[in-house]
Amino acid sequence: MGDLKTCLFCGRSVDRSFDYCPHCGYEFGQGEDLPALLDETPEDPAPESDRDYLGRIRTLQEILTDMERELDRILKSASRGP
Repeated sequence: MGDLKTCLFCGRSVDRSFDYCPHCGYEFGQGEDLPALLDETPEDPAPESDRDYLGRIRTLQEILTDMERELDRILKSASRGP
């Protein structure tokens, strides 16, 4: 494996060339090229499950933001009329 990045959904390390996380199936988008966090913070008091939970919340926030933008775009185009 080459350079690693961290999946924003499950928090596991993934090869930087992957478009999907092989662990959870999350699709990486542009700007999600985060460095892997392997053993960088051994003093981190949060258990693994808490980090997974926070990563999922961040991912859900990003998905909701994208959905809101898309809905706004649809509403604006529908309000213009035929």
